[in-house]
Amino acid sequence: MTKFIALVSGKGGVGKTTATINLGHALTKLGKNTLILDANLSTPNLALNLGLTNPKKTLNGFLQKREELKEIIQTHKSGINFIPTSPSYSELLNTNMEDITEIFEHLENHYEFVLVDCPSGLKDDLSHVLMNTDEALIVVNPNLSSVMDALKTTHLAEAHNNTIAGVLLNKTNKGKHELKPQEVEEILGHKIIGNIRTDKKIRKALHLSSPLNHLYPRSKSAKTFQKIAEHLSLNDELNIR
Repeated sequence: MTKFIALVSGKGGVGKTTATINLGHALTKLGKNTLILDANLSTPNLALNLGLTNPKKTLNGFLQKREELKEIIQTHKSGINFIPTSPSYSELLNTNMEDITEIFEHLENHYEFVLVDCPSGLKDDLSHVLMNTDEALIVVNPNLSSVMDALKTTHLAEAHNNTIAGVLLNKTNKGKHELKPQEVEEILGHKIIGNIRTDKKIRKALHLSSPLNHLYPRSKSAKTFQKIAEHLSLNDELNIR
């Protein structure tokens, strides 16, 4: 049985795509058969962050019935399996988000974990994804606007019967001029399962189009992503039991 986990936020730019890639790689390192899916049709960045600027076989082609599932699944040099979305505006116009259920139906039972890089905000695009996922991981930055926007997203995920897997607090600055972790937890009503500090190695990995865990596995941030992956994996094993 596949566990579909949506990575969500209240707004863009919080590091959701980076988290999706690194957690996907971390789960793969744990021996979990994992795929990451770019479900952000409007502003897709997952393939770009993996060095694929103009993918030819995409989620759009699958939803438009031009391509088979096996054609759109790509494998990065780091070992991550992923499905890209086209950056083309014309492809966006020709793709109906209401059809996205079909990709989830086809992926069911092919992978242990599918991590979904979701659209930001509260529009219908996000609802269409959350109708098909089991859990939501909330990605926030340590400022009030990010957390308050994420609170609305959390409520939307729960309204679509998603279990909240926890909160990933991203781009922190050692507590300087930012919300404290306990303040974030109090506002969102959920526990932080990972705190990722602002890290030059994350920027380097992004520039080199590779997961942080792949290039700098001993870095503190990579170890934190690995611990989050272990948490997600353990939760899945407990649910099976």
